[in-house]
Amino acid sequence: MQFILKMARRDLRSAWRRLLFFFICIAIGVGAIVALRSIIRNFNHVMTSDARAILGADIRISSNRPWTPNILAVIDRIAKPFVKERAESVESDTMMRPAEESNQRALLVELEGIEPPYPFYGQFTLAHGQIFQHELIANNGVLVGNSVLERLHLKTGDKVKIGTEVFTIRGILEREPGASGGFRFGPKALISKIAFERAQLTGFGSRSRRRISLRVEEENVEKVSEQLRTELKTSFVSVRTYRQSQERMDEQFTRAENFLSLTGFIILILGGIGVSSVTRVFIEEKRKSIAVLKCLGGTGRKIFSVYLLQISLLGLTGSLVGIVLAKITLYLLGAHYESVLPPNMSYSLQWHAVIQGMGFGLLVTMLFSVLPLLRIRHIKPNVLLREETESTLPGPRTKRRIDVLRWSVATAVLGGLLLLSVWQAGSLRVGIFFLSGLVVTALVLHFTARLLMRLVRRFKRIASFETRHAISSLYRPGNQTHVIVMAVGLGSFFIIATQAMQSNLLREMDFQKRTNLPNMYLIDIQSDQKEGVEKIIRNATNQKPLLLPTVRARISAINGKNIDPESEAYKKDRGRLGFEYTLTYRGKLDETESILSGKFWENTASPKPEVSIEESLKGMMGLDVGGNITFDILGRKINAKVTSIRRVDWKNARTGFYVLFRPGVLEAAPNVYVAALDAPLTEPARSQFQSKLVDAYPNVTAIDVVDIVRGIQKILNTITLGISFIGSFVFLSGVLILIGSIAMTKFQRIYEAAILKTLGATRKIVLSILMLEYALLGLVSGLIGSVAAIGLSYAITEHVFEIDWELTPLVYLLGVLVTSALVTLVGALSSLGVLNRKPLGILRTQ
Repeated sequence: MQFILKMARRDLRSAWRRLLFFFICIAIGVGAIVALRSIIRNFNHVMTSDARAILGADIRISSNRPWTPNILAVIDRIAKPFVKERAESVESDTMMRPAEESNQRALLVELEGIEPPYPFYGQFTLAHGQIFQHELIANNGVLVGNSVLERLHLKTGDKVKIGTEVFTIRGILEREPGASGGFRFGPKALISKIAFERAQLTGFGSRSRRRISLRVEEENVEKVSEQLRTELKTSFVSVRTYRQSQERMDEQFTRAENFLSLTGFIILILGGIGVSSVTRVFIEEKRKSIAVLKCLGGTGRKIFSVYLLQISLLGLTGSLVGIVLAKITLYLLGAHYESVLPPNMSYSLQWHAVIQGMGFGLLVTMLFSVLPLLRIRHIKPNVLLREETESTLPGPRTKRRIDVLRWSVATAVLGGLLLLSVWQAGSLRVGIFFLSGLVVTALVLHFTARLLMRLVRRFKRIASFETRHAISSLYRPGNQTHVIVMAVGLGSFFIIATQAMQSNLLREMDFQKRTNLPNMYLIDIQSDQKEGVEKIIRNATNQKPLLLPTVRARISAINGKNIDPESEAYKKDRGRLGFEYTLTYRGKLDETESILSGKFWENTASPKPEVSIEESLKGMMGLDVGGNITFDILGRKINAKVTSIRRVDWKNARTGFYVLFRPGVLEAAPNVYVAALDAPLTEPARSQFQSKLVDAYPNVTAIDVVDIVRGIQKILNTITLGISFIGSFVFLSGVLILIGSIAMTKFQRIYEAAILKTLGATRKIVLSILMLEYALLGLVSGLIGSVAAIGLSYAITEHVFEIDWELTPLVYLLGVLVTSALVTLVGALSSLGVLNRKPLGILRTQ
């Protein structure tokens, strides 16, 4: 053991510079895993430990319908003995505009009306150190986000009109309890509940969401919530506790942590590939040293142990460096994004993430280095007597036997990688799929790289001297061409694919090109307002408006079976059964609809309720053509027969409905109209149109699709940035493998340069050969990344986003050129030492 330690220390002392990029590859992978897990766990700790502040209460009761006396009586009977504090609130998306007539702007906001003492936990945070008090929103005061002031050109103290009331802006809202950062139609605005009702925003047709928040003793939370759920289960009321929020967030963060850690694992595996490649070249360069050790009595097992210990020490060093990188990443995250992250969030490393990262670094190092180290067995002492540089493995004319040890070790390595994948994913199934996908991707990239390299090799007979030698250099002994091409190609694949998908999504959202889709929706139009709204639309757009009658309803029974929220069928189809549907009626199909089964009715009215359902509702509790759905419409039950199932082309439909009634039934119900229109895209015409509409009909809500698309584009840009960031890590790993390869084969390159210089080649010719070699590597890598990106972007665009895919040649061309340029630059900078060595000194050493 002492011999092994001494040899490992001596050899490591002389060779560590050549293996520098060995542990940098490991460091990046370990740093990615530790940083990602620490960030997610720190965020999770803040959110789940303060779950009461996020919900603002211990128990929250919510409904999209007005509270009935029966529901309020049930809540009082069950909760009143245990309630310490109680508060009601109401929320809705509505229009806000400046009260000053000269300012013609208008904006959709998410308006919330609250009453004291809400929130029981947490607090609203205001700008400029202002402390939230309910007096700020008393007497028609309003708190708004800073974006409201920017977009409406207002300031604190100005007046705005919401509904039928005028409000005074008394502060800038920065944070609110319960804000999850999810999607919203507009920025937040806060008023009192009394003012909300006074502004006539809770009348018929309103889409207000009502809440009752309760503060109770800890030991009574589950008891009260369970009783409320049991007695209100058929009343379209949801009951939620802070504990449920805590558990749900914990599950979501665990999934996010495992998913992001898998991306870190990909980077670490790329580092492992670099380890394997560098180890193989390192052992080839140590052949004579190994032969000397064997001549002096060293056994293959001892020598194997020396190098395995040496590589393990490098893996340990790389893991430690990775932890330092993770700490730096967290520091930079806190310094640059503190304003958008929770105020109490920690930016420290999590010890279990550190231990996991260290373990992964060491295990990946050993798993990927053990197979190349087995080559030591085939190095014989008589290597010292040979001058040729042919491989020490059995030649093509030697009868090869199955290497049982090598295959056993390879199987063990694969099993080890599977265990690591399962550990990272937190699921056996996901781990198996992840590793299988990784293996398939690696094989595809490998064979694609081989194919492209064969095509490049066909140009060896080209007239250019530099090009011939550059192509030959790709096949030099101990080359890592395929590994470099795979790693760099995989990184460029990530980046190019995300950019291509973003281009297709942004093209789909461009309303100046998609003229068939509306850019604004008007909702909550009352029957007596229909003609007036039509007139405003005609004057602004010169179009004949189409207003569709709608009725909101919930499903109360299917095929005679009442919906039971506690049943397994309800839990399975919770999203569809608990949804509040918007119903309409018409006698013919829209051009974007087609019948899949059943028969659509004739264009005549019928008093017998018939419905056509969208295909996604088929199978819900056994629902099919001939089945029956019972709808609860404002307390009245209507049992309708399903006569057909439709397919809706959602991406091209101006309006689409899951449930369509035959005319003759819903006309008697109180109808609320919606309109899909092409409002003016340019300012100030667009703002003036919304302002006129809000002035005349304060209850009508204009959903500006252009604003929504801008929000989606911001989210899309953030996602693209994140994926490109991960792709950059992968690309960096490939570049490090390239640099490591250059470092490991530098002596051979110096010797070749010395020969060329002796034969009369100038430094310019040698530099041209090197530049062309790396340019070819980058070109092949970029082509692999681009071809794979085309396939992935097509598959996701067509089959996941379900939009038309369009080739974006500029993205792919730039991807190839940038990849080639970067690899050329890195390779040239890493090889500068080759050009500066004198040929005489090199030749004398041979």
